[in-house]
Amino acid sequence: MSRHDHFSTRAIHIGSEPDPSTGAVVPSLSVATTYKQNGINKLLGGYDYSRSGNPTRTDLESLLTSLETCPSQTIANDARHDASGGESLVFASGSAATAAVAHWVTLSEKECGAGGRDGNGHGGHILAVNDVYGGTARYLARASRPTGLDVTFFNMEKAGEKGIREAIRPDTKLIWLELPTNPLLLVPPVRLISNIVHSLPSDTRPLILIDSTFLSPYYFTPLIPSNGDPPLADITMSSLSKYSSGHSDIILGSLTISPLTNKVRPNVLKGLRFLQNSMGASPSPRDCHLMIRSIKTLSVRMIRHGINALRLSHWLSTKTKLVERVRYPGLESDEAFGYVQDLISKNAKKELQFLGWKFPFAPKSYEGLEEDSLEYTRTLGIPFGGMITFAIKGATAEQAEKFCTELRIPILAESLGGVESLVEVPYGMTHAHLPQDTLKELNITPNLIRFSVGIEDYDDLVEDIEQALEVAVGKGKVNGNGHV
Repeated sequence: MSRHDHFSTRAIHIGSEPDPSTGAVVPSLSVATTYKQNGINKLLGGYDYSRSGNPTRTDLESLLTSLETCPSQTIANDARHDASGGESLVFASGSAATAAVAHWVTLSEKECGAGGRDGNGHGGHILAVNDVYGGTARYLARASRPTGLDVTFFNMEKAGEKGIREAIRPDTKLIWLELPTNPLLLVPPVRLISNIVHSLPSDTRPLILIDSTFLSPYYFTPLIPSNGDPPLADITMSSLSKYSSGHSDIILGSLTISPLTNKVRPNVLKGLRFLQNSMGASPSPRDCHLMIRSIKTLSVRMIRHGINALRLSHWLSTKTKLVERVRYPGLESDEAFGYVQDLISKNAKKELQFLGWKFPFAPKSYEGLEEDSLEYTRTLGIPFGGMITFAIKGATAEQAEKFCTELRIPILAESLGGVESLVEVPYGMTHAHLPQDTLKELNITPNLIRFSVGIEDYDDLVEDIEQALEVAVGKGKVNGNGHV
């Protein structure tokens, strides 16, 4: 009897079977735009035109489906292939994936959409977490207006069960979450939201979409049910350009539909496939080929990203008084840490247990331990992605910019998830288009720094951050006790 291999093995082999004609261990890149037919609509391999489907894209979609939906315990006839019943769709960018699923809300039921306001298309409602990626907010609030889409940006952390239930309208077709959110790294109460949604009639309840870009399927798999509960989400959305790519050289996006949703609401996949083809936001086969290559190292990269970020967030929280509002959900002192153990994937737990982490996490003093040791790092919390935010205490916009430009190793640039560290100032960059009232409400200030922690040497990163802070705020050297 076969079973599915674990995450790291599947990441390397699914979609990358040796070529049957040549034996090549790297799959061939299919760049053809069109395909020969043996008769009218008699397709040789199921492909007619590359916008509609492409063998290389199919390989990538199969790989993503396995990583997002299929735990290693699932039994299959062939352990190299996914048997979960889920489906993935790849788009030319994360923004294209966002546009497609938002358009699906407004698409008529006849075309396998959510039906919009009354089933005939146009309108419909999305309930979205209030702290979302700036590009998502821009599309939902502005670019989608001609479709009649109505969006409510909602503080789900503060709302509680009663508030969330009241915010779900009869025409609410989708609940849009990020975990963690961008840029504030908030952790919405996804378990509560899932329980609320699954208490509603199954054929008309809104679907739950979670943008898991900041974690990748390595750390977070909300489409896989656990402890007998339904999956936390129906759809995951990802900007593959980030951690899945890992090298800042590919732009792609994806949607993955859970096996349960695909079985109970098959029109969701049909509608999204229709839009993927009709809207024309097709990914380049070359980019798909390169993405398959990149995902092979996802697990080893994510461990290093997570450990670096955990250590660095602790240093920022305890070793300098030049920063405040440090957020990293995996840090034991972070207000969202209580959610992390419940959300982290079985695969990540397995790898972290090998490195000595214990679950459930038990607080332990790090006094007397060597700070550069793994034993010390295990006392700080749990690696949970590579994103940190912090504010430079009392800094002006000019000083925040000075900090970013004085850094020698991290690069001032938008995006995230690459092997290189990146910093950006959301107030003036990724979220600059948001209204001032919204920025103020979310506490996105000119001194807030979003830090995508790379896989460079930790000591080099700390030394560089320390000197850049000193130059930016001009308060002298920071010592190891957190005094200036």
